[in-house]
Amino acid sequence: MKVLRFIAFLLLAFYSNAMFSKDYEFLWGVDANTVFDNREGDQTYSPQQTIFFSRLSPSVGLEFLDEHRLVVGTHYIQPIGIGYKNNKFIPTAYYTFSHKTEKKYEIELSGHSMMAEGNDKYSEHKHWTVSFGMIPRRLSYRLPEILWSDSMEYYNPNIRGILLKFTKNNTARTGAGLVRRQKIFQNVLSLDWRSLQSAEQREAFNVNYNVYKEYVGKRKFSFIWGGNAQLNHLAKRNPAPEGEGVNDDMFIYPHIGLSLNRRSVLDIFTIWAGYAVSLDRCRAIGDWELDGGLLASFRVQWKKIGVRETLYAGDRQFPLYPKYGSLLNMGDPHYQSSVYSKTSIYSPIVENSCVSFGASLDFHVTKEGTSCYQKVYLNVNLGNVDN
Repeated sequence: MKVLRFIAFLLLAFYSNAMFSKDYEFLWGVDANTVFDNREGDQTYSPQQTIFFSRLSPSVGLEFLDEHRLVVGTHYIQPIGIGYKNNKFIPTAYYTFSHKTEKKYEIELSGHSMMAEGNDKYSEHKHWTVSFGMIPRRLSYRLPEILWSDSMEYYNPNIRGILLKFTKNNTARTGAGLVRRQKIFQNVLSLDWRSLQSAEQREAFNVNYNVYKEYVGKRKFSFIWGGNAQLNHLAKRNPAPEGEGVNDDMFIYPHIGLSLNRRSVLDIFTIWAGYAVSLDRCRAIGDWELDGGLLASFRVQWKKIGVRETLYAGDRQFPLYPKYGSLLNMGDPHYQSSVYSKTSIYSPIVENSCVSFGASLDFHVTKEGTSCYQKVYLNVNLGNVDN
């Protein structure tokens, strides 16, 4: 206890000194989540259950020399209805280096475009960030559910390792200030070290790479392309029981899509499709197993009501899931079916910079059966630590 008090005293002195220095900015944040998720129906791939919990994530930190951040905090997860003995604290502690550049320039068109008035004005924004430590997952890219299910999202709020992000935005405007075209490019690379090898647990980690590019032309629709790739590894314990083998899982999903938001009366109208391929192997059993299938989705939303449809058709994914479960494959277990449809009818009742409150009705349909999930969620995010 004396050591903890001494550390707390040093931190307090450090923050007090920083608050009076022009080279430092005090950071703080509070992220609060409450989720009610009732799951009923077919139990072939997911059990009937009710998930009801609150998660409170306070954090404090410092930004210094404009490009450096040091943040510490915790996630307090409290299941509702079963008392305090099953609550959980998950610490956050990470360092972030951030670098931004901006360029502006003009190109004289000399009458090449009837739409231009004067010169075209171009701007280019680049933003690099790299973070190390126990990093809140909300700072990263939301993985597709074939890689990261809702259940994993609820109880694994941190990336445990490294997060690298690069964003580039190019915008061309006419002399009158109208947007002629825009290009948005984002790269996200993360290393999530889920567990360290010991006699009780297996070494486990996954590396994810995600790329997203959007081109917005003068016809007011967006062309989107991108993809997701994952290397997932589950090693043996040390010492390992007889028969326990090393497991590997690789995944790649290139896709393309269109956004017609600007050409439709709907607030959101997007569609995309691609081919998802996975390679799985248990070294103690045999060779690689190759599985692939079409994965497509569309989303429409008008005012406070929306529909999102996701369809998968092809080989059964996650061949090792019956043996290892989410220890190896962290995606939605419904993708073990050769045909899977998820239809979400949702309503973002309140959506602003601080509060997100809504509800959804999700229908999961496979060749084996149908289930229905009813979900209500609330998220409150305050502070400047995520800016």
